[in-house]
Amino acid sequence: MGGAASPAGATGPLPVTLDDVRRAAVAIRGSVRTTPLLDAPPFPGLPSTGLYLKLENLQRTGAFKLRGATNRIAQLSPEQAKRGVIAASAGNHAQGVAWAARARGIPATVVMARSASPLKVRSSRELGAKVVLHGADFEEANEEALRRAQADGLTYIAPFDDAAVIAGQGTVGLEIVEALPDVRRIVVGVGGGGLAAGIAVAACSLRPEVEIVCVQPAGSDTLRASLAQKRVVLGGRPTTFADGLATRHVGDLPLQILLAYRARAVVVDDRTIARASFLLLEQAKVLAEGAGATPLAALLTDPSLADGGPTVLVVSGGNLDPFTIDRVLFAGLAAEGRLLRISATLPDAPGRLAEFLQVAAETNANVRHIVHDRDSATRGPRDVTVSLELEVRDAEHGAEVVAHFGERGWAVERTDGGNIPVREPVNRIPGID
Repeated sequence: MGGAASPAGATGPLPVTLDDVRRAAVAIRGSVRTTPLLDAPPFPGLPSTGLYLKLENLQRTGAFKLRGATNRIAQLSPEQAKRGVIAASAGNHAQGVAWAARARGIPATVVMARSASPLKVRSSRELGAKVVLHGADFEEANEEALRRAQADGLTYIAPFDDAAVIAGQGTVGLEIVEALPDVRRIVVGVGGGGLAAGIAVAACSLRPEVEIVCVQPAGSDTLRASLAQKRVVLGGRPTTFADGLATRHVGDLPLQILLAYRARAVVVDDRTIARASFLLLEQAKVLAEGAGATPLAALLTDPSLADGGPTVLVVSGGNLDPFTIDRVLFAGLAAEGRLLRISATLPDAPGRLAEFLQVAAETNANVRHIVHDRDSATRGPRDVTVSLELEVRDAEHGAEVVAHFGERGWAVERTDGGNIPVREPVNRIPGID
């Protein structure tokens, strides 16, 4: 692909240009939604204005991947289309390829790791693709897809290391600049880097002062080293809640582009990603999978990323299965200090449990779960261990609850990682031996 002059940071012509992205916008028109760009609600510790959410979770397949897949499949020759396409994916690319292939009336096969989200597997099948589960992660699934492409004469649709795919993803950047001409910074999650690279081409070509901030999970952290060494650095097997970003390396073409546009890479941990997903759901009413929540996680980790002008967080996808949503909700509640877990040793005598629970009631803490354990070799025969999970308003309220137990003579231990001390703990209610 060719087009306009390369940016100042490029060492030669880039594989994707603004003209390519503009042609992709024409090619995918009618098949892909122009997703909303909305003001973000207030998030803890972040500015109340100047933050925006680009909601690719509202795309037809629940993620941005449909853009690149549609643009790439539109370029197939009639003979290639007749034979069909194949792709490897953690899930969102699979759905994008399945949708685009069905729209053109051609067969599609997608290879996904055995650990892929059941929701994404089912959705890909419902969109008409043949789904093959193979390997422990994306890299092993990708090797199988490439083998089948060669053996069966299928066209391989790369998830990120393809100029047409990158150009299609770049239409996100066109929409951002059109909706927010004075955008200063775009924060986006990175697995293989196709989305970030495409956005960089579009947004930075139109507004050279725009900064691209690329976010990776700590369990899939290769972009920082790749940018520093100016070559693709291979990492180990990814370990992250953000399965859409679980790749061992970024692509060659995306790295060329990100280097040319002087993109910046930051890393976030899974707990912060889960908290960000929770906050997006609670505060913005936006369902974001781990990959889509990483931009907010980056700002929660480093609020200075919101400085300097309008900042857009790309919510790249929202394909979360119900079991993961459940885990995200309670991880988020715990991170916000709204779940308190405590344990205490009580006398095994009538009425003592009721007295213990009354202390929680006095603080307006609501009991979610209770475990009453008599069977332990580490306690005396007249003792029981009681563990509580309590709903509290916030971390301060949780500290008040713990303190109140201490004031009433109960020695309680926090089992949720909190480090708030109990005041003058004792092992018995006064008068009980």
